Amino acid sequence: MTVAVFFPSLMGIGILVSGALLISDWVRRLLPQGSVHRKHHVVIGTYGAISETVDAAGYHLEEPWFLSRGLRERTTYLELALGFTLAGWASIWIGVQFYEDSLGLFYESPWAVGIGYGVGAALLLLAALCALIGLAYRSTPRLIMRLVAETSLGRIILPTEADHEAALNRIAKE
Repeated sequence: MTVAVFFPSLMGIGILVSGALLISDWVRRLLPQGSVHRKHHVVIGTYGAISETVDAAGYHLEEPWFLSRGLRERTTYLELALGFTLAGWASIWIGVQFYEDSLGLFYESPWAVGIGYGVGAALLLLAALCALIGLAYRSTPRLIMRLVAETSLGRIILPTEADHEAALNRIAKE
């Protein structure tokens, strides 16, 4: 009985995960941020190479401000909170519906409810985090601002031409 429930549930979950990955790839292609991400990766790689060289020489190079991410617009966080809330409740509802569907593959399968609740809880937690950032915005607690600075919750900041000129002037003075 366990095998008859486990393997179809596992295959169904694999199909759902594959579908989610296809949708995320499709959304990623729609967003026009590819060049910004490439430039950011080049900046991080350049800083890493220079930092290792400077460390090998016995000096310390402080991390530039543009390697961390900045806050997005307040409305973006509030819209994300609403979207994650809707997606979280939908995930829970769908998991329960699959569990109760007597003609479905996941009928009375604890995997359906468990995954629905798990994904729903993760999405609702993300919604709460986005709502907190959106409501507190500039006075967001330091720990959460660290999450913004180091994860996709924050907006990528690229150095400007003025930053390059300031760095060159600082090097010339030393």
